[in-house]
Amino acid sequence: MTILKRIYGPMFETKTYKEVLFLLAGLVFGILWFTVFVTLYSVGFGTIVIWIGVGILVGTHALLRGVGAVERSQVRLLLGHRVPAPAPLAFEPARDSQYPGLVNFGRRSAALLRDGHSWRVFAWTCLRIISGPLGFSFAVVYLTVPPAVFAAPLWDIFDWGRNDGYGWTGWLWFGPAAFFIVTPALAWVIRGLGDLHRWLADGLLGPGRDEVRQIALARAARAEEQIRIDQELHDSIGHMVSMIVVQAGAGAHVFDKDPAFSRRALANIEERGRAALGELDRIIAHIRGDQPETLVPLPGVEDLPGLIDGARDAGVSVSARLQVGEIPAALGRGIYRVIQEALTNAAKHAPGGEVEVVAVSDDTLVALSVSNTLTDPIPSDTTGGNGLASIRDRVTLMGGHATVGPAPDHRFAVKAVLPIEDMLPDGPPTDCSLTAKCRCLVCQTIRRSSK
Repeated sequence: MTILKRIYGPMFETKTYKEVLFLLAGLVFGILWFTVFVTLYSVGFGTIVIWIGVGILVGTHALLRGVGAVERSQVRLLLGHRVPAPAPLAFEPARDSQYPGLVNFGRRSAALLRDGHSWRVFAWTCLRIISGPLGFSFAVVYLTVPPAVFAAPLWDIFDWGRNDGYGWTGWLWFGPAAFFIVTPALAWVIRGLGDLHRWLADGLLGPGRDEVRQIALARAARAEEQIRIDQELHDSIGHMVSMIVVQAGAGAHVFDKDPAFSRRALANIEERGRAALGELDRIIAHIRGDQPETLVPLPGVEDLPGLIDGARDAGVSVSARLQVGEIPAALGRGIYRVIQEALTNAAKHAPGGEVEVVAVSDDTLVALSVSNTLTDPIPSDTTGGNGLASIRDRVTLMGGHATVGPAPDHRFAVKAVLPIEDMLPDGPPTDCSLTAKCRCLVCQTIRRSSK
């Protein structure tokens, strides 16, 4: 049944008959475009000596964008294929010219001559002029031949054509059988012509490759900038606020028993509050686009010892092994934020637990591991949470891989591996099993560095 459905399916699908309408319309529009453009181009070139032809040629070429819009509508309505519209024609309008109309005409004309979309629509129009009659012929054959073949026995039943000198007409009784061969074959031809026009429409009626690439790069840059700002706010300010909460909780707990510790906690809270305000000002200044010399440099791997010391001052028990060599500054900033968020996550969800931080590198990659003992039962869901999602997003954007989840000995671990160059080396898996005998890239790199 599956094979029969695949063979005969196009005969009964609405899509096929819309493609037939598209091919029938191809002759009409092919004749229309041929008449319009051949006439206008002929008049334009014929009168170019008296300069009137220049205006006619420019106006004719300007029509191509409108023709492209009409053809895109046909492709969308009849072929069910949406082709994105190109960017508007861009040129710098005259501002201080004595003859702005003439200058704008010249600039618009030059922009039209350089407009790749107009020339691609011109190629599509030439294609429609050629393919219009061909597609129309196949569409008419599909609409007329199958019914005629199926009704062939009627010629013999009603004695049609026998008085015209035809011989034996018994072969007409094979018409219904031939119907089930001819019709699907023609339907697949129609389907192929429709697919061909869809494919050509993408290249000729939509934006060009360079334009698509520029749009995609601009969209990616905006998205990456938004993600980066979100991550900076969450990681930096969130870390400082979490440390403030830890300090405040610890100071309140021993306020009566150990006033000296409480005063130190309050001093740390003040210091971290000021640091948080400074960090917020720096991020806002970056969003505003302040001059680079007015901005405080972003933290990197060289600032990791200070980050560890700050967590210890906040009452978090941290042991660290930092063996990261010279790496690109952008990668260093990402590593700092990943460790910062992992420390924040440990202080927030496992207060009083011991945290172990390892960051090592070789010639090709940097391996990170932040694990902490759990003071509560192991969480059943380790996929949620803005902090963990921020770690995964940041590591992925830098071309690496992060693994987060419960580890042996009632611990919770964040492990990540990031490439120093373009990509991670082939070989060991990047996904850590979070077990003592794991052979992933992170674990192997950390074991090698400890020898």
